[in-house]
Amino acid sequence: MSIKIGIVCEGISDYRVLKYITERYLRDEDVYVIPLKPKETAYGTQDGFGSWQGVLEYIKGDDQMIVEAVKEGCRYVIVHIDTDVRDQYGVPKDFESEKELHENVKSKLTALVHTDFDPNLLIFAIAIHETECWLIPFLTEDKKSCSKIDSCVNTVNKLLKDKGFIDKDNKNAEKVRPIYQYILNQKRKAKDIKKLSAYNYGFAYFINTLDRIKTDLH
Repeated sequence: MSIKIGIVCEGISDYRVLKYITERYLRDEDVYVIPLKPKETAYGTQDGFGSWQGVLEYIKGDDQMIVEAVKEGCRYVIVHIDTDVRDQYGVPKDFESEKELHENVKSKLTALVHTDFDPNLLIFAIAIHETECWLIPFLTEDKKSCSKIDSCVNTVNKLLKDKGFIDKDNKNAEKVRPIYQYILNQKRKAKDIKKLSAYNYGFAYFINTLDRIKTDLH
């Protein structure tokens, strides 16, 4: 029987990255994902408001996430957020380690989620400092580049060379969809995705959570 996982994230490109990674990594478990926030139109574009504000608004206070997740039949819900503007949503900008930063952001998100939602069904995809940092190892094996957590869009663009480019303003545009797909297609096997996740604490935490789901489903 197929397992459905809902995704709450900042934007539709983040959704596509998380969708690819989750479905490829849990391929043997017959897992597929759907967008909860923001939605995706029939044309593959973003429907409605996204951003970190959209993520926090969706998970907090009322029971919107619970109702929709149950209605859609989601077994788990992935909650994604970037840490580049963490101070704007109440997490200190300074940190001693990626682990400390991740724990602070996770605590913030957990505190906002409605108390009736089972925390064991949450999968945190906390991108330090942006989802594009997870993509660098898809394009290079250079350890210094793969470990970057700042200016990751610029690094990705340099590695893309003549394949195109992405940026924070156009990453949801139709023309950059195939560029993201090109990047992701460089790694298709679960063992390869797990290996490259080690460069970013948030990415590694996400993959480790998917490993626990594998165990739960067997």
